[in-house]
Amino acid sequence: MPTSKLPLILASASPRRRELMARFWPGANLQVIVPRFDETAAAAGWTGTVPDLVLRLTAGKLEALTEQNRLPESFCALAADTVVVIDNHILGKPRDDEEAARQLRLLSGRTHQVLTGMSLLCRTPDQLIRRQAVETTEVCFAALDEERIRWYIRTGEPHDKAGSYGIQGTGAAWVERIDGCYYNVMGLPVYRLLALLESVAADLNSSDWSSQLLPWK
Repeated sequence: MPTSKLPLILASASPRRRELMARFWPGANLQVIVPRFDETAAAAGWTGTVPDLVLRLTAGKLEALTEQNRLPESFCALAADTVVVIDNHILGKPRDDEEAARQLRLLSGRTHQVLTGMSLLCRTPDQLIRRQAVETTEVCFAALDEERIRWYIRTGEPHDKAGSYGIQGTGAAWVERIDGCYYNVMGLPVYRLLALLESVAADLNSSDWSSQLLPWK
């Protein structure tokens, strides 16, 4: 089999995911292509579990990616979706400041879950490999009064974050402790992703392509 590049495509607009992946795959081999995908419509009427939902959403993003773009003959693509869950209720990105305040009041002084679903698609001329995984982290939040909530909202940080906070930013002030993967709360469980890629690499027919997926090769 001829030697060629196996680009890694991130199907996400998240700057945090791009930052984390660029630590391990710097340069041209990492590409970002954001598909058009209506998460709200895909989740409408869903009655299954939250882990199954995030896998459904990430699989849908990969399908949209392949349908909407002319991709290389060989590639490995990743889609991820992170949700915050409390009382079996999913907290998405807030629509405005008031929704952010409501979400922060709900999280205040309690423990919630952060789930990230990941779907991988690796395509070569003679192989099609899929992998999926869900990572869960428990996050214990400090009790927040209205002064703290309003100050945090004024920073602007909650606006594009599921659950209205970012653990890697100013929101770290409210996180008393976590049980599980820190990077999962940022939006990309790095260890689990590398384990998935190692599994894909083991099944590829080309050792050259396999080595391109793993940063230590």
